[in-house]
Amino acid sequence: MTCQKCKGLMIEEWRPDYSSETAVMRCINCGLVLDPLIQQNRLSKSHQKHSALDAA
Repeated sequence: MTCQKCKGLMIEEWRPDYSSETAVMRCINCGLVLDPLIQQNRLSKSHQKHSALDAA
């Protein structure tokens, strides 16, 4: 997976402070961290933008 911010390499990492049950993705270049909740929220917002553009 590539980082959305810097296009660097994302690695899977276990970080109990973010989520005790699932791994998070962390960019080894810029340090961007994506956990499942962040990813879900971004997908939801992206879907809402496309829906609004289609309605216009």
